[in-house]
Amino acid sequence: MKKILSLLLAFTIMLSLCACQGNFGSVNLNESVEIPENGIIKESLIQQIRSENAIGVFTGKSGDYKYEWTIFGSDIKDAAEINLGVQIRKTTEGNIQVLLQQVKAFGFSALLSIYLNEQWTAQSATAYVGDKAFASVSITGSKTTILNFTLDGSVESFEIRPDALPEDEKETQATETTTPNQTPSTPVGGQDDYLSTPGQSDNKVQNGGKDKYNTDPVPEGKPKPVEPEDQEVDKGKTFTCTFSIECSTILNNLDQLDPDKLEMVPSGGVILGRTTVTFYEGESVFDVLQRVCKEKGIHTEASWTPIYNSAYVEGIHNLYEFDCGALSGWMYKVNGWYPNYGSSRYQLKDGDAVEWRFTCDLGNDIGGGYAVGG
Repeated sequence: MKKILSLLLAFTIMLSLCACQGNFGSVNLNESVEIPENGIIKESLIQQIRSENAIGVFTGKSGDYKYEWTIFGSDIKDAAEINLGVQIRKTTEGNIQVLLQQVKAFGFSALLSIYLNEQWTAQSATAYVGDKAFASVSITGSKTTILNFTLDGSVESFEIRPDALPEDEKETQATETTTPNQTPSTPVGGQDDYLSTPGQSDNKVQNGGKDKYNTDPVPEGKPKPVEPEDQEVDKGKTFTCTFSIECSTILNNLDQLDPDKLEMVPSGGVILGRTTVTFYEGESVFDVLQRVCKEKGIHTEASWTPIYNSAYVEGIHNLYEFDCGALSGWMYKVNGWYPNYGSSRYQLKDGDAVEWRFTCDLGNDIGGGYAVGG
């Protein structure tokens, strides 16, 4: 029986932990540890996180910026006193400059999340030391941008710059609407208001140009859906694409996460880093997701949704819809675009970049919501 103990904070910090399935602990996620003015976190607290295999969340402020460190006990090899103080400022170019107070490596990797007071249009960013890139930065957040990346404290000063959008994404970003990978029980944008007409031969209906599977018009220049029954796979022709799976937005919403799922969340939020995979001509995103996850030993679960004529991905890596709030679930992105139809209707092309991302806010926190910046 799982027991969750509270985290009691006073001037002397005491960390209480719970045992999840006998090998994973958690602090009380409603009470993170406030970083003191000098930034110093004592060795005893780091040791407690390590020995109890807990997740420690530490919050601080630098001027108008809030920042948050998430430390996984499983990543700590040798506990030591560390300095989590961070100085953050915006450059004249609009980038974010970061200066750590830590003067040597932590001895483990930790996730640093920086909360901006603005919404970046970029879908990803990169951290640089000078002109040399050293870390990829994921972007989450619904109304304002949150920058998330892992580091070990060995780099003292760096700058975060938003990645440039492809030209076609710049043209469509302000007007496109997307459909998160939601079930009919959690309709998005009124999807369930338009049901297909029995016996209808034309794939179009009169309701706003939706097809008989409730798909909104596909933005100009984007691939049209290919129905699974029309799919023709040629195993004589092979191509490559990249696949990645991540859930970093969960780390910004740990207070909403089902405690039973804490042990499923990897430090940094990356389940599968960008990997080049081979696929056959005619295969869909869903086909390749199933094969890649089977090869990598990553659990997946999906169901068929007839009214959308598509598979619905319920869970990946044992993280399911609603596991991190009522608006949470999985979405997929191809070449920077969140398609407005199911992954089993998206036919892959050579060189495609596919990203599966977990959302806690119907896609708004990962750049895939209905209104950009809204």
